[in-house]
Amino acid sequence: MNLDPANPLPYFGKTSHLELISTAMEAREGFNSGITPPPPSVNLLAAAQPFRRSPWEDEHFGSTKDLLTPLKFPEPDLLRDLVSLYFTLVNPLIFLLHQPTFEQSLADGLHLVDHDFGCTVLALCALASRCSDDPRVLLSVLYNNKMLGSSRDSSWAQVGLGLQCLQEVGVHRRNRFPDKYILEAWKRVFWQLICMDTLASAFTTRPMAMSASDYDTDYPAECDDDDEWWYSPDPTALPKRANPSLASYTIAYLKLIEILAMAQKTLYLVKESEKPQGWPQNAVAAVDSALNAWIDELPEHLRWNQDIQNPTFAAQSATLHARYYGIQIHTHRIFIPSLTNKMEPSLLHDYPSLAICASSARACSHVMNAFVSRGSGAVYYPLTFNAVFDSALVLLLHVWSAPRNRQQGQLSVDRHKCLQDVELCLRVFRFYETKWQIAGFHLDMITGLIGTANTPELPTNVTENSLKRSADSMHTQQSHSNSEGSTAFSLPMHTDDLGRMPVYEPFNFNWDVDSSSTYSDGLGWDSGDWSNALTSVDELISVLDNPAPSDTY
Repeated sequence: MNLDPANPLPYFGKTSHLELISTAMEAREGFNSGITPPPPSVNLLAAAQPFRRSPWEDEHFGSTKDLLTPLKFPEPDLLRDLVSLYFTLVNPLIFLLHQPTFEQSLADGLHLVDHDFGCTVLALCALASRCSDDPRVLLSVLYNNKMLGSSRDSSWAQVGLGLQCLQEVGVHRRNRFPDKYILEAWKRVFWQLICMDTLASAFTTRPMAMSASDYDTDYPAECDDDDEWWYSPDPTALPKRANPSLASYTIAYLKLIEILAMAQKTLYLVKESEKPQGWPQNAVAAVDSALNAWIDELPEHLRWNQDIQNPTFAAQSATLHARYYGIQIHTHRIFIPSLTNKMEPSLLHDYPSLAICASSARACSHVMNAFVSRGSGAVYYPLTFNAVFDSALVLLLHVWSAPRNRQQGQLSVDRHKCLQDVELCLRVFRFYETKWQIAGFHLDMITGLIGTANTPELPTNVTENSLKRSADSMHTQQSHSNSEGSTAFSLPMHTDDLGRMPVYEPFNFNWDVDSSSTYSDGLGWDSGDWSNALTSVDELISVLDNPAPSDTY
């Protein structure tokens, strides 16, 4: 998107030097002429002259048309298929592009004459290509390996740069643009970057580029792309829609991301002087309260039910619940002791954090396993990989901490069922590893961690090389899981439910796993292995601080 040429003035806040200059100019006009000073906008335009490019800059650098790389688009039939896949599988989860506007611009051939829109079309094709089985979407091996790459750090920097560009336009402030089409387009871009920035911050524990106190822009409108809202001169006069909106997911997801941002700002503080009295108990309680309110307000059509008929609502529901349980883990793992995280005994007693994390991990693993068992329409799913990965780690911690917990009189562990749930997490990654590099990376990390432990009786289907698995065997496992485990289950929702209940009984999802999996209860662990387990986890986390090339946050 570009700043409207008719309104080229960048955004400056009320405390900026530009505003002070404008105020001085108003006072000067009134003093000199005794007449009403010109409107503030006129003064701002005049005061902004030093901030604009000089004529010689426009002459030499203003036009980059000759420097633009020519764009090569897919064949027309492939382009149509990719656009359809994007708006069916991808856009309902990131809610970025307005479908009617995009498709009309594409039909008009705008991508052939407008380089910026052409780049947007190619970006759409890149995202949709992961959902396509057409071999034409594949790059040549040499070009793919030698010319391209991906990195979390580079994408993290790009997100921060994007947010700064949006601040220059003023998108972070409410009602900056009078045209609702332009306003909604900007808001969608802004909120997606906020999501990416928050998720990157949570993964790396680095500061966010923008916090909630830095912006006051509204959420995107809760209306679908084909709603009358877009064409009505008075949207408030429209009757309430009868069917659930796809956009309801967007609002729920943004609220959930804001809770994650709150957890980042209040729980993971750097300066000891900023930790108030009662930290971190009060901070955790505030996050728990926000999470409980969020789950209570979740629209009915987005509440998880494995029998959801609408595939888009199923994908949205699975995304929300996986993220919800992932944030529960992210919030309460601060109380899980390790070699580098020493906690006071009173905190460990007051907060059943390992139980909350383990119950959340179970719920996340079962939701995602049930979702991928649907098979079709479940290809684009990077938004939950970190939650599933954290769930697998927590479940392994739960197994390996069993001797220590028994010594302290804490909860017991059903290792057999716990490892079954780890297998569900691995299933999710196996389902996606042919499409997403990060899924295979997570799978290899978990299987590698299991392989280094003293667990010789784990079945080979857990620890074998993930790349040797065939897609046919994976679909067979999913069909078996879906048919044998079709009994509906009730998910634990509130934090109190997650912490109060036994991790495995009576919380029974009744999901069957591969019949060839024969886990042993005697895993050969004793109390001396606890330190080794935590050392392995700490080493794993250190590796994740400098991860391999990946696809997304």
